[in-house]
Amino acid sequence: MTSSQEITNSEHFGLRAYRVQFEQPKDHRRPAAGTFQQQVIVFHRGETLPTVLTPTQHGQGNPTGILFPKNEVKVEQRFLPDSSPHQKDLTKLTSWQLATDLHRVTVAIKGIYDQKWLSTGMGVTGQIATYHRRFYPADVQGTYVLAARNDARNNDDSAYDAFFARVGTPECRDRIASFQREALVRRDELVELYRQQAQADGDTFELIGSVDRAFEISVTDYPWKFWEHRSERLCKIVPLKSATTAVIWNELRLSAAYFRGDKDLRWNEQNLYLAGTQTGWPTVSTPHLDDLLRYPGINSPRTFVDRSIPMTFDNRAMADIDNWVRKDSSEMIYIYGKNDPVSAEAFRVDQGSKDSQVYFGAPYGGIAYLTPAEQQEITGKLRKWAGVADQPPAIR
Repeated sequence: MTSSQEITNSEHFGLRAYRVQFEQPKDHRRPAAGTFQQQVIVFHRGETLPTVLTPTQHGQGNPTGILFPKNEVKVEQRFLPDSSPHQKDLTKLTSWQLATDLHRVTVAIKGIYDQKWLSTGMGVTGQIATYHRRFYPADVQGTYVLAARNDARNNDDSAYDAFFARVGTPECRDRIASFQREALVRRDELVELYRQQAQADGDTFELIGSVDRAFEISVTDYPWKFWEHRSERLCKIVPLKSATTAVIWNELRLSAAYFRGDKDLRWNEQNLYLAGTQTGWPTVSTPHLDDLLRYPGINSPRTFVDRSIPMTFDNRAMADIDNWVRKDSSEMIYIYGKNDPVSAEAFRVDQGSKDSQVYFGAPYGGIAYLTPAEQQEITGKLRKWAGVADQPPAIR
């Protein structure tokens, strides 16, 4: 550790909190190549309590579910704003480097918190928690993950096509498809609204190439964003063909599908780079739109990451992690929402794994959407792994 300071604790009222600047090698395989300062936030309850380790991105908090007294250690992913060297080299962003960052932090802080440790994460941070367990399985006694994508075979995305062909009702799927087509039919008007919005936001499109290209990707991404953030009962707000262009634009904008400007892409550069080199990305077929598309095939990480940064995809990386989770993992819990597109390529556990389970709740991926029996089962496992099975439950 390089330095630490006590900070005002607005997230966990009443707990002592510390910001730690932790010195990490830029490249764990070549420690002499230089270091950077990784931000670690520690929420302290007591040295005799268990500790929960969470990789974080952009201030993301812990998934709910670990509801007993514990210390919390939050480690910001390397190359994010508060954990980045002056000269960022994305070629040193791999699943193993991320896992080794967490390993070094865990080993160091276990000198203070020597009780049992759990890890957790949601979405990308859940994936990182999985990488950590793959390469350093003994660092923690259990892992609890929500909505972590597992693209073990990046060249086969048929699972996503199957998901979008069955999710929701036929009427809802048809309404979404009709909305997409109408948006592309009104391309010129909507691209102009997109351009005006970007100008007002001070955004540009150097990475993706043009507002028109960004608009087209936004339209093709719309079903993913709809099912990721909404439930089927909100299908009724998807604009019909009779809607005004302003209404269609407002829906596209509010759906979060339209964020393809340089600000958002550079904000998410680390995840996009990792997707394009190791972790994969979903490619969803669009036969209902193909006659209206101008740029088929551009919805991939290579489009979104600066061309000066080399990217070569390694098919072995996620295949290895997937194989370990299925056959050799232990004390792992994964939760997915049945209507979340990420569930199409979920992590799975086979007979080789030990005391691990994958749960699917409807419609979202939180523990609250599981059955009471499943919630009780998960809570029991977490408490057992943390060594607090005999203690009374607590709110946090």
